[in-house]
Amino acid sequence: MNIDKFEKEDRTILDMNQNHSLANLIRKTVWKSGGEAGYDKGHPLGDESNLVVKSDNPEEVLGDAVDTARERFQQIKGAL
Repeated sequence: MNIDKFEKEDRTILDMNQNHSLANLIRKTVWKSGGEAGYDKGHPLGDESNLVVKSDNPEEVLGDAVDTARERFQQIKGAL
């Protein structure tokens, strides 16, 4: 999956290529860790899907969120 990254002031924006489920999972994980994140799917007829993370260190926040999501998936896999 190709993800384009954009920087804007203290925000990092990731173009999730219409992967709404993954963007929402990461957004919720960032929220639960006390970070700030939003998800913008743009116009209903468009093909946008951007995850926006606001932080002094957005790469670290995103990395932690992805690690947490990965751990949850491993727990689910272990339960199967």
